[in-house]
Amino acid sequence: MLEILFILVGIMSVYCFVIETYSVFLSIFGYKKLEKYYTESSPEAKFLILVAAHNEEDVIESTLENLEKIDYPKELFDLYVVNDNSTDRTGELCDKRGAMHIDTIEKKFQREGVGKSAGLQYALRALGFEKLKEKYDMLLILDADNHVDSNILREINSQWLYEGKPEAIQTYLDSKNAQSIISVGYAISYNIMNRFFQLSKKRLGLNNAIGGTGFAVRMDWLINTGGFCYKSLVEDLEMSIEIFKSGGRVSWNHFTRIYDEKPDTLKVSIKQRIRWCQGHWYVAFNNFGSLLKGFVKSKFNFRYIDQLIYLFGMGKAVQIGILLIAIVLSLVLNIGIVLGYPWATLSGLGMFILKWIMPTNVLRFILSFYSYIGLPIYANYIDGSIKINPIKMICGVFVVGITYIYTQIVGLMKWRNQSTWVKTPHKHKDKNLA
Repeated sequence: MLEILFILVGIMSVYCFVIETYSVFLSIFGYKKLEKYYTESSPEAKFLILVAAHNEEDVIESTLENLEKIDYPKELFDLYVVNDNSTDRTGELCDKRGAMHIDTIEKKFQREGVGKSAGLQYALRALGFEKLKEKYDMLLILDADNHVDSNILREINSQWLYEGKPEAIQTYLDSKNAQSIISVGYAISYNIMNRFFQLSKKRLGLNNAIGGTGFAVRMDWLINTGGFCYKSLVEDLEMSIEIFKSGGRVSWNHFTRIYDEKPDTLKVSIKQRIRWCQGHWYVAFNNFGSLLKGFVKSKFNFRYIDQLIYLFGMGKAVQIGILLIAIVLSLVLNIGIVLGYPWATLSGLGMFILKWIMPTNVLRFILSFYSYIGLPIYANYIDGSIKINPIKMICGVFVVGITYIYTQIVGLMKWRNQSTWVKTPHKHKDKNLA
């Protein structure tokens, strides 16, 4: 039994080594000096902005005040708050600021999809659905707690026109708050993701990932594919994969930002990440076959492998957990062999893995320091709008990272259940609260 366990851990170690190596390869392309490659264009694209809100009376006024400062011709965009089954003063506060809102509690349309995506789908129905293709070029999705840079529509417009109108553009996901260890961990994780995953993939010509908020999607593509009728708890990931499979592009913009509130407590963070992991595994398992088939049909186009690695990457904390298990098992077996214990007898495959796994794990251990210390410090230094003490930063990344092991396991166990949406409470009205 010990040998079988060791062989399984050895196989997982190989898998993790491949993922980690690819992650390091991607990160190399995040260091290059950032220069805007697209030209500034006059406002042309027409935008619909939908702000997803459920019981957001604590932050909605602040968000609307911020969105009023968007620097783009007023006749080229409309903004609606999707007041999704709120039982508080969200709708009343929208009226106070003169903001248009769509109230799903009126139940004028059948609910389609899950959680946030169902509210957004309701809004599309309320605004005319098919008619939206004629009225708008792009749909910008925001959450009720988000603040944005005033240039957000100008930058998306310029990039969209320059790049030949890609299906979606994700903007830089920044943080509103970084006070607690948990919110610090989130903020730094996003800094790393933005530069060493999103920006790197953009430079390599690979599809980027939609991040749930701060993204603009082409209206005709969205309506033609049925809107937000998604089945998982992570409509952003599901949309990313659907765009890729349809031959479309998800692009990245590093020059304009949205500021998203991160959880301050571990309890709220755990609930949020279980939902993320739950949905992530659902999308991964349901798209594995089609992506693998696409890889073969495309004559082994690496872009499919890139998507599969993203879906089945498991997270660095899980990879490190497997690393530590592998090291402990290797030491136990080596000691057992030296002392001549019968239970330490290994087959040819077991001995091969034992000889191979230790030097590989030493390299993986070094890569872990690079990921958990080197990348956070550099990413926050070069991109962070909230400058954070390096010690607090590393502690935050470690706590958030290590608890991902638990959320990944729970999410994996519950992946078939995609019906329960867990809301993340918001309370921070302003950004940069370090």
